[in-house]
Amino acid sequence: MANKLRLYSIMTIARSEYVRWITNPRIIIVGVLFVFMRTLSVEPLLERAEKMNIPLTVFEPFEAIGNSGMLVMFIPCVFLILISDYPIISGNTLLFVQRTGKLNWFLGQILFVATAILSYMGTIFLVSILISGGEFRTEWSETVRLYGAKFPEESDSFVSELLPSNLYNQIPLMTSVLQTFFLMSAYLFFLILILYLFKLMHVKSAGLIAVFIIIGLGVATCSLKTSVMWYFPMANTIIWLHYTEILREPIVPIWWSYFYFAAGITALFTANIIALKKLQFTNIEQVG
Repeated sequence: MANKLRLYSIMTIARSEYVRWITNPRIIIVGVLFVFMRTLSVEPLLERAEKMNIPLTVFEPFEAIGNSGMLVMFIPCVFLILISDYPIISGNTLLFVQRTGKLNWFLGQILFVATAILSYMGTIFLVSILISGGEFRTEWSETVRLYGAKFPEESDSFVSELLPSNLYNQIPLMTSVLQTFFLMSAYLFFLILILYLFKLMHVKSAGLIAVFIIIGLGVATCSLKTSVMWYFPMANTIIWLHYTEILREPIVPIWWSYFYFAAGITALFTANIIALKKLQFTNIEQVG
C-alpha cells in the first residue's frame, strides 16, 4: 500500500465521502438545530428589536448563536451525530486503500471532514442571516448596544447573555463574526480528530464517549466560570468569555484560543498518523 501522495486520489475520496454524507437521510436533523437556533437566540433578539423599534444587524443572530452556551453545546453534538460513522472502515475500504495507499485514503477523509465542517458552519451562518430580519450593516445595532440601558430591569435575563456587553463593548461586529466562525470550526475539527483517532484504533465507542465527556466538561466549567474552563475547547470557542465588560484588557487573550486549537489539532493529527501506520485491515468487516 504505497504512501506516495496523490492529490487526485485524495480529492476523489473526499468527494465520494462528501456526496455520501450530504445525501444521508440523517442530515435532516440539522433542521432540528435550526429550530433551536430560532427559538433560543433569534426570536428573543427580534422581540427586543421590536420593543426598541430598531432593526438588528443581519450578522448579530449568528453572534448570538455562537456565543450561547446552550447552542455551543448543541452545534457540535449535532455535527458529531452526522459524522459519527466516519471514517467508514468496511470491506470496500480495503479496495480504496489498495489503490490509493493508507495515507492518501486518510488525507481524503481529512479533506472531507474540513469540507463538511465549512458546509455545516456556512449553512448555520446563512440561515441565521435569512431569519434575522435585520439590516445589512457591519456595526452593532442600537438594539444590542442600548437595550440594557433603556430596560435595566432585564439586564440579568437569559437574552442579555446572548450578546453581553463583554462582546459589543470590546470587539467590532465583523471581527467577532469571523472569530466565532473560525473558532467554532476549529472546535469541530478538534473533536472529529479525537473521534477519528479512536476509530483508527478500532474503539469507535470510546471515541464517542470521549468527545461527549469533553463537551460536557466544557459546559460545566463554563457554567462555573472557573479558570479550568480554558483547558477545554468550549470556553476557547465563546468570544465574550475572553473579555471583561468594560476594561479593554482581556481576561484571556484571543490568541491563546488560536494557539490552543492549533496545538491541539497538530497533536491529534500526529496521533492519527501514528495510529494509521499501525492500522491493520485484517478482519475488516468486524471493525466499528
